[in-house]
Amino acid sequence: MKRRMFGLALAALFLCLIAAGQASSQERAGGKKYFALNDALPKTPFSTAVLVRDTLYVSGALATDPETGKFVEGPIDVQAERIIRNIEIVLKKAGFALSDVVSATVYITDFKEFADFNTVFRKWFPQDPPARATVQVAALAMNARIEISAIAVR
Repeated sequence: MKRRMFGLALAALFLCLIAAGQASSQERAGGKKYFALNDALPKTPFSTAVLVRDTLYVSGALATDPETGKFVEGPIDVQAERIIRNIEIVLKKAGFALSDVVSATVYITDFKEFADFNTVFRKWFPQDPPARATVQVAALAMNARIEISAIAVR
């Protein structure tokens, strides 16, 4: 009888350990997911986008060609177009759309180009645009004129 009780207790302990392992692996699987613009290995020490529950956090993006990874030179409107298209690509990979963007932070190097940027932004967010902050900075990586980060919610 003691052996049988010991065996049942051991089996119960084993099942509890399995269940605990499944719970923690589900937690990891359901916790965070990472998305990139392309399948190439990232060259930066940050993720392009991180999904936590129903919120996608998109890191500050520069105007890079998603095929080549090369920086796209040009005026602010050209760079803004490329950035927003790149953000849209990452959003789609995560199951989101531009209409899910609730907040954007924009860094520009010259407020004289603010109107040109706004024209592009209005084109991509014609109705119910996200909340937004626009900040002038002294410089951006790769001598970019603009960088945009975003948060999207389902």
